[in-house]
Amino acid sequence: MANKEHLMQLQKGVSSWNFWRSQEYRTQIDLIEANLAYSEVSKADFSGADLSLANLGGANLIGANLREANLTLANLSGANLSLATFQDVTLCMTNLSGTNLSLANLSAVNLSLANLSGANLSGAVLRNANLMGVNLSGADLTNADLSDANLSGANLNGANLSNASLCETELSGAILSGANLTKANLSGSVLRKTDFNGSRLKEADLRHTDLHAAKLDGALLENVKR
Repeated sequence: MANKEHLMQLQKGVSSWNFWRSQEYRTQIDLIEANLAYSEVSKADFSGADLSLANLGGANLIGANLREANLTLANLSGANLSLATFQDVTLCMTNLSGTNLSLANLSAVNLSLANLSGANLSGAVLRNANLMGVNLSGADLTNADLSDANLSGANLNGANLSNASLCETELSGAILSGANLTKANLSGSVLRKTDFNGSRLKEADLRHTDLHAAKLDGALLENVKR
């Protein structure tokens, strides 16, 4: 359970919270299981905080500092996380469905088994991120950078990956059925047993890829680079 004193400090407002944090910078913030649904906490300093199992559904977290925060199993569905700081944050098994993460920098972040279905990740940077088993069905990943990320076993059913960079990306066993990969750069990626059934790969770059046992039934492969 969350520390009552820490909850009381947060309830005083973001300005008061951030000032308190600057004075008590050595305090380990405990907001475990805190109910912060629909909270107005934009630009709040949650660096290093333990927010595991917390409910932040629908919260306004624009510009929030989440550096080194633990959000394992937290609920962030429908939250606005644009311009938030994610350096060294843990988002393993976190519910991020329908969240706004456009232009977010999630490089090297652990998002394994997270739920990002329907999330807005347009222009987001996910280089070297751990996305094993993540649910990205229906997500908007247009112009996103997923280079060197691990997406093995991920669900990208119906996702929009047009113009996305997936260079050297691990996609073994991933589901991309019905996905839009128009002009996506998949050069050097591992696509073993990847499901592309019914996907759009028009003008996609598939040079130097490993397509062993990949499923391409019904895929649009017009002007593909191979």
